[in-house]
Amino acid sequence: MNFLLHRHLAARDLGSAAAAAAAMLPDLWRMADRRVRPSRTPDRPAAPPRRLAEVLAGIDHHVAVDRWFHAAPVFVQGERRLAEALRGASLGAPRLALFAHVLWEMCLDGALVRKTGLAPLLGDLRAGLAEIDGTPTEAAASIHHFLQRAPSPAGAQADRAAFEARLRRICDELARGPWIAGYQDGPGLVLRLSGVRARFGMPPFTPEQHDHLAALLDGFAPSADEALLDLLRTAPKH
Repeated sequence: MNFLLHRHLAARDLGSAAAAAAAMLPDLWRMADRRVRPSRTPDRPAAPPRRLAEVLAGIDHHVAVDRWFHAAPVFVQGERRLAEALRGASLGAPRLALFAHVLWEMCLDGALVRKTGLAPLLGDLRAGLAEIDGTPTEAAASIHHFLQRAPSPAGAQADRAAFEARLRRICDELARGPWIAGYQDGPGLVLRLSGVRARFGMPPFTPEQHDHLAALLDGFAPSADEALLDLLRTAPKH
């Protein structure tokens, strides 16, 4: 599940803007540094401050929902149909069908943006990110990752500083709006997929590949809208 749906479901289940924003953090952490992810056995404080407790609850929600989502028919069937369409499109882009997993997740986020409306969604997202900015988010990253690592004094501080700087840039860009807006249609999804593929050393799409893939994804929008409604009906509360 991509981060917008994580935020939406956590808001539904936890009733907290801070916890909802925190449910996005595992995805945003991996964008900032692939090594940073939720720990299975975090050493939690016995009585964390309220805001940190909300952030930790949001991260727990993310982990629980992902476990359900990746086995759910709404994801498995949608990913399979999209992979088949990508293979059948013969676009000439290397290993394109391997990205059906992340692309279907982004299609579902696009359906959420269309259903909710860009302006209300952005307003809620910005408010939640403001609530967890700074100490709560930094403390959660320490609990789940940085305090779990073997100490390496030479590079630890530089690694942490680079991670925090990248995470802030990501959050600032999310709050700005165009990133979220791009999930709504085929051309925007292609741009976001291009960014994902670039991180794996894949070449950029040619203009022809971009246009054909955008049209294919626009054709999947009704399926994504229907799948979103199914997901919202069937996702258990955590």
